[in-house]
Amino acid sequence: MVAVEDAPPIRASRPSPPRRVRAAVGETLPVIALLGAFFVVNDIRSWLTAQYWGDEAWVALSVRFPLADLPVTTSSSPIGWSFLLRLVPDIDHLRVVPLGFQLLAVVAAYLLGRSLASERARGILIGVVTGIAVLLLPVQQTRHDLKQYTADAAVAVCLLALATWTERSWSRRRLAVVVAAVGLGMLLSHTTAIVAVCVLGGLLLSVAVRREWARTVEATVAGLVAGALVAAVYFGVSARGNSDAMRDYWDAFLPSVSELPAHLVRQTKALSPMLGAPVSILAVLLVLGVLTLFRRGHAAPAIAVLLLPVAAIGLGVAGIYPLLDPRTSHFLIVVAGLVAGIGIIGLADLTVALVRRGLPRLPPGVVAAVTCAVLLVSFAAVNHRWYRTDGNEPGVWLAHQAITDIGSSTRYVAAHKGPHDLVVVSGPAWFGFTLYSDKDPLKLVAPVTGTVGWTLTMPTRADVILPKPAAADKQSIKDVLDEVLARAAKRPPGTRVWLVRTYTHPSEPVWQAALADYHVQRVTSGPEPVVVISKR
Repeated sequence: MVAVEDAPPIRASRPSPPRRVRAAVGETLPVIALLGAFFVVNDIRSWLTAQYWGDEAWVALSVRFPLADLPVTTSSSPIGWSFLLRLVPDIDHLRVVPLGFQLLAVVAAYLLGRSLASERARGILIGVVTGIAVLLLPVQQTRHDLKQYTADAAVAVCLLALATWTERSWSRRRLAVVVAAVGLGMLLSHTTAIVAVCVLGGLLLSVAVRREWARTVEATVAGLVAGALVAAVYFGVSARGNSDAMRDYWDAFLPSVSELPAHLVRQTKALSPMLGAPVSILAVLLVLGVLTLFRRGHAAPAIAVLLLPVAAIGLGVAGIYPLLDPRTSHFLIVVAGLVAGIGIIGLADLTVALVRRGLPRLPPGVVAAVTCAVLLVSFAAVNHRWYRTDGNEPGVWLAHQAITDIGSSTRYVAAHKGPHDLVVVSGPAWFGFTLYSDKDPLKLVAPVTGTVGWTLTMPTRADVILPKPAAADKQSIKDVLDEVLARAAKRPPGTRVWLVRTYTHPSEPVWQAALADYHVQRVTSGPEPVVVISKR
């Protein structure tokens, strides 16, 4: 008889190779399906080939300067974002970067949802629902521009997913990953500073409330290290993009305490179409989403989600960060969509509980899947006009890219102007004109007043004239044009004066009034036609 202590140790059996393969395929297929859905919902070709509008043009121009100029040319963009743009070989396809981060947000949303349940089928269902919820948000169709707002959203969702991952199986190594992600995120997104405080605060509070003191100390240390990283990146790099001009630009989104209630109502109403659902329905789903996180034992991301609007409102009232602007608050909107997706899961759980009272034999997984499918398909059907938009869909949204023609205008002038002709470029068109004059050398000029903080000149192009100071009223525009026409009159016969402008700028009515006193000949069509001017 063999003694018990002499018996061979019992080892947990590993899954057989076929089962491991099936498990890997089961985990991979949902991600592949979400990737495919991303390319169905978004008109990738349209966004990659559209011309750059004003704010995009200066961002794109930054890649044409030496790497040593990056701290200046990055301006209000995170320095890591500007660096990533330099890795794209074709300057006309730089929007692959914001699109990449938009895709990352969808995948991160899936991974967050997948970690909310240990049972594979249930976890995959939650992941797919959260991923699709983020993918189908109409506001996602408004953020293909060459700015860091999709990175803001992606970093926010990634940090929330990492908080869920850490809370599920706590370890110092996982806390270190969260801290490292905060440091990397700060290079890509300024709003990481906001999200990091909420995420690490959620982790800290979740263990402190449970009186897990060892973990509370670890979370505190992680928060302090992350705070040091945030401060180092902000004060070392990001703060250079701050200016009085930038503060004035966002003034309408920096309400005082007394203005706050009206501001919240006004902006929530303005953002409602981009959310794709009435605010009342979205509010119910948000509450259900937070409750579902708590019910499933994930207090950290739930607390982080509750802290985010508090932090955003506080920073807005303090005049530090714009509140509920569609661009700068894009990360908040996407997080709201993510939590609403979790709320759909909570609603599915309630449906399962009700259905099983009358039909106890009906598989709960089927009921949950059908409930989620009905809700998501209904949402997509209601918002179908938003998907695959080129930015110029009637009654939906008008994108700058869809009505900007500065690239075509610049290249037309380059191809048709005579050797003695003069070209007048309006201030708002300057960055776009210089960007698409891609064979001409550029010279960086900094610092300058304005939201960007730098400008540039074309030292070899005496024929190109940028009014200085920028013409802002009818008389100043006429003074500039009269001076240029006088210069043209001294040149050989046949010299023409070309005018390149951007029609989307608010000063267009002023230009129209000023041009009424000249003979104006349109030489191109499109939303921003090039004109040749002469005296009447």
